[in-house]
Amino acid sequence: MSMLLRSMLVLAVTSLLMVGCGKKEEAAPVIVTPAPAPAPVAEVAPPVAEPGGYVPTAEERVPGITLDAAALDAVAPTVAAETAPEEAAPAAK
Repeated sequence: MSMLLRSMLVLAVTSLLMVGCGKKEEAAPVIVTPAPAPAPVAEVAPPVAEPGGYVPTAEERVPGITLDAAALDAVAPTVAAETAPEEAAPAAK
């Protein structure tokens, strides 16, 4: 080993021994402070049933994929008719 590597190894081992075997410090006393009183909780307003959410701009709309309000209104009866027979179908005996 070169002299530089040997001296670095000795320094590292010495510092580990000094830290591990050195004088231990006493832990500082822990001061417990009382917790502050909880803040009063404000009443939450009931949710409003307004339409919301993200509305894409004309540039972001993809023809045939992005549905606007008129297209949704046109599709709603079809979807309701497709799901109604499944839910209301009587059990066969």
